[in-house]
Amino acid sequence: MLIPKFLKDNDTIGITASSAGILDKIDKYEGSINNVKKNNFKIKETPNVKTGGVVSGDALTRASELESLFLDDTVNMVAIASGGDFLYDMLDKVDFNILKNHPKWLAGSSDPTSLLYILTTNYDIATIYSPCNMSGFNISPLHESYLNYFKILKGDLVKQYRYPFTEDESFTDNFTKENTWLNLNGEVDEEGILIGGCIEVLKDLIGTKFDKTKEFITKYGKDGIIWYFDIFNMSSEGLYNTLLQFKNAGWFNHTKAILIGKVCFPNTFVDMTYEELISKALPDIKVIYRFDVGHVKPSFTMINGLKVRVISNEKEGSIEYLK
Repeated sequence: MLIPKFLKDNDTIGITASSAGILDKIDKYEGSINNVKKNNFKIKETPNVKTGGVVSGDALTRASELESLFLDDTVNMVAIASGGDFLYDMLDKVDFNILKNHPKWLAGSSDPTSLLYILTTNYDIATIYSPCNMSGFNISPLHESYLNYFKILKGDLVKQYRYPFTEDESFTDNFTKENTWLNLNGEVDEEGILIGGCIEVLKDLIGTKFDKTKEFITKYGKDGIIWYFDIFNMSSEGLYNTLLQFKNAGWFNHTKAILIGKVCFPNTFVDMTYEELISKALPDIKVIYRFDVGHVKPSFTMINGLKVRVISNEKEGSIEYLK
């Protein structure tokens, strides 16, 4: 696994909008960028960042602007500006050899999952599923989860502990709701290679030319695999069927544990809970449900491709990168 160079003070983060632009949340974005700069990083944006609409431009332009940051020697890391819904249509426009031959950290979350996942599973380069995209740091003072993100970018791979409180239903950075993890098949203390992302995005990769999952997990099978899934609004029965789809596609071979985040917008048509259907789909795999990853904040910084130890019991909930 190739691990890109960690950042130093005054290094430059290149930002591009491979999915949606940030024009409709420009104030929040500018506040976030100010906080990034306060943590001693410089910023370089591609032209498509401050655009509106459901996508920041046509697929070829978005791919070219992503590639430009990897080709730019003044840029030390590449981050995606925002989530969205239509990044998938640019995947076959991206020259992944450019990303492979100019390795840098690529960070993002939600819709950018596919870029991160392909770079790690197809090209053996570690990537970062961040606690938010580049428009999500607009709170003061910054929560510990964001400060940990900046530490990790600089190579301080801090052990991340289960946060005591999580967002309430208003999603306005009010961390007032008691945070609980559910161990669905017993307590967890497992090690393995970390891989995952937004589940709504990952399911669309199954069986495509970008799906090198079985090759990846076979290569690292001796280490074991630890999956994590961020759920935006997939229904409970949709999650059940998707987990079975992954299982039948062989994605869960060599799996030691599966970490499933809090559902941002939960819904069901059959009046069955997420935990009921997760247990039904995965009776033989250790699962932590409501893990600190994904759209519901606070969220851990997850590095695809690195080995981790995950613990979840009455005394401790944590994830730790292993040297």
